[in-house]
Amino acid sequence: MGLFDKLTDKIFKETQKAVDGILKPNKPAQSTQTGPVQTPVQAAAPVQTATVTTDAERIYDEDGKYEFNDTFNRDTAYFRDIIQRNFADYVIEEGVSISRFDASAHPKCTPVTFLLTKGTKTVAFFVMKVNQTAGMPYRGARQVLRAAGIPSIHCISNYKNEEAYVVNRIRTIL
Repeated sequence: MGLFDKLTDKIFKETQKAVDGILKPNKPAQSTQTGPVQTPVQAAAPVQTATVTTDAERIYDEDGKYEFNDTFNRDTAYFRDIIQRNFADYVIEEGVSISRFDASAHPKCTPVTFLLTKGTKTVAFFVMKVNQTAGMPYRGARQVLRAAGIPSIHCISNYKNEEAYVVNRIRTIL
């Protein structure tokens, strides 16, 4: 066996050991303890709550133009209040599964945040985060709604979304 073959063989064996160490970690030592195993409980991290920013707290640049800074973390309660005030004559359903419109819809499709119905008029309203609108769960949900003949819109919860804007968008579709 030549020098090259010896080096190749050595490298192969060391690589195999490293791979085996990653794929097959050492087995834990057998415990002599009988009965249930107790593990220490760790304290949970503090929970941060979302806040709705008022007009006085919004950030504008020197020219008076609004600067996006992700302080508008609107939750569904904010949109629910707007919809209930301005569309009181509509039946408002919240968290509607897409499988209601197509039983064969993928289970991971984004549920409709608010479904507004009055007679034959129906509109689906989604509250989304900024990075969720391009994903397949949302696109699949919109495709199912489109096939069912139900128009849909979305608002990004991180954006300003003043009441007049949200109401105008819904009324435009209705």
